[in-house]
Amino acid sequence: MFSILTDLEINKRIKVALDKVPHYLIVGNTGTGKTTFSLTLLGKIGKYYPNAELYLLDFKGDDAFLPFSASARYYTYTDCEDGLAEVHERFSKRLSKEDESENHIIIFFDELSSFLNYFDNKKDKELQQRKIAEMLMMGRSKNVNVIVSLQRPDAELLKFGSRNQFTFKLALGNNSSETRKMVFPSSDVEFKPCTQGFGYVSLHDNSPKQIATPVIKKYHLIKEEIQKLLSNGTQTDFYE
Repeated sequence: MFSILTDLEINKRIKVALDKVPHYLIVGNTGTGKTTFSLTLLGKIGKYYPNAELYLLDFKGDDAFLPFSASARYYTYTDCEDGLAEVHERFSKRLSKEDESENHIIIFFDELSSFLNYFDNKKDKELQQRKIAEMLMMGRSKNVNVIVSLQRPDAELLKFGSRNQFTFKLALGNNSSETRKMVFPSSDVEFKPCTQGFGYVSLHDNSPKQIATPVIKKYHLIKEEIQKLLSNGTQTDFYE
């Protein structure tokens, strides 16, 4: 297990583990700290799960993820469709026992809504949504973990029951009451104002807790861990 947030009410670290908390939803408007937290989470996974493999899908080409753009498992813009297809294929092979490997496969999708809204054709869009839904519903037992970052987790985007499958739901900054209901549908908590890096989290649909995200002091170490996640399992061609 590793600590990732601080519970402000009791001033205690919140710890998670991929086998117990497999899928992560990170919500917030621009400037709330979504990207910083995402980098921290991926860095922690790299440190505590050294054999994991990361697929980084960055549809909008965020500057924060550009240092990883040379990696084979970094995908941007329309190439994100290929990244999703590859992860889903590996997931399917594990389901059919064609692949019996057990290391964690992490798919991180930054600004998922932008990717899905790119598809004009309803069938094409729903194909992507169904792939994500299948991995959310059945990925835990096959060590396939889904991490999604977006501004609003609309049910129209996270179709086929996807939104209910996230075991970690984090809403950063000040969100509208509508957005809060999307993230924490059964909560009657009185939400307090939150600045950048602060918000609320719910694990396994428990009552949301007000939290603070970590402050990155050694970004180069986080970058190194993420780079290792992106490199694990790849083969180097020494003749290039």
